[in-house]
Amino acid sequence: MLLVPAISRECRHAAGAEAQVSTEALVQMLGDEQFSAREQATTKLIEIGLEAKSALEQGSQHPDREIRYRCVRILTIIGEMDFQRRLDAFAEGRDDEHGLPGWDHYRESIGTSTEARALFVEMQKAEPDIMRAIEMGPQEVGKTLTQRCIQIQQLQSVARQAVSLGSIAAMLFAVANDKVDVRQESGAALSSLCYQPEVQNAMNDGSRRPIVRRLLGDWIKRGDSWAAFQNLSLAMRYDMEEGLVPARKVLENPANPPYIRQNGILAIAKLGDRSDVPLLEGLLEDQSRLATQRIGDKTFETRLRDVALAAILLLEGKDPKDFGFDRIQRNDMSVFVIATVGFPDDEQRLQTLKMFQDSRAANDAKPDP
Repeated sequence: MLLVPAISRECRHAAGAEAQVSTEALVQMLGDEQFSAREQATTKLIEIGLEAKSALEQGSQHPDREIRYRCVRILTIIGEMDFQRRLDAFAEGRDDEHGLPGWDHYRESIGTSTEARALFVEMQKAEPDIMRAIEMGPQEVGKTLTQRCIQIQQLQSVARQAVSLGSIAAMLFAVANDKVDVRQESGAALSSLCYQPEVQNAMNDGSRRPIVRRLLGDWIKRGDSWAAFQNLSLAMRYDMEEGLVPARKVLENPANPPYIRQNGILAIAKLGDRSDVPLLEGLLEDQSRLATQRIGDKTFETRLRDVALAAILLLEGKDPKDFGFDRIQRNDMSVFVIATVGFPDDEQRLQTLKMFQDSRAANDAKPDP
């Protein structure tokens, strides 16, 4: 960012009075033979500010290379000064003066609390291009997000520096609009960023937690097809019920790969309730292979039907170990360790299923109290 001395509002207004008659002439002076004259014209145009924008934009196309260079540089400076002025107005509560991009939608979806406003300022500072793209429409957001994700990945390949919460929040806010076409590489990068310490700290912060949860939740709910696996993992990591939306969606489509449906089952086991049992029951014949584990002379194989049955038992308040899942190991984030849910052969698999069915039948036969 180019640094320039602060210019008072009074100075800008005074300069604006003569801007109409002098800006074109000042732009021409940017190509003067004398360096001092070029510098004086540069300073004067910066003082005039936005009222010189039209003349500077025309000058940026001037045949003289010096004039073109200085016009572009001055436009950058006055743009940053105006942006800072609007940020200051926002911070001071003068909402009618700031005109910051994205605020109307942010105010409606996130709110106007002190913490919400503070995070919005961080988002503006960290990702001004993304915030501007929001005002320009979904297509521009998708393009800008792709460029920014590539840039972040390149920077992190050189130095593993953390990405600020403001950056991540701005990107999450931008993709809340489901009309934004998020490329697979960009979506994967964004989901990966949500594991950064900055996000984890915010999710544990009492004041910022509701805001970041809302932003993250909107992104998780968009998870389908290729994005579902990572977004379901995020939902389980942060105990977010929004993960039930993509979980149910991926299980309703048998065309989804087994590893994605596996995460859908686990998310339901962790975040769902008994109302999800019928959906899981539809998977009790699914023979899709998920994992194998060799122990001694036995090979244990985990199939999708095994994970579905273990999840049903858990949702119904039963211990899977009581039904033949002798090796099952629990996991705080993903409920089960997948490799420990399998069986050495179909005989034990079917025996476990029969124990479940017999228990269900016995329970159904009990008279109502």
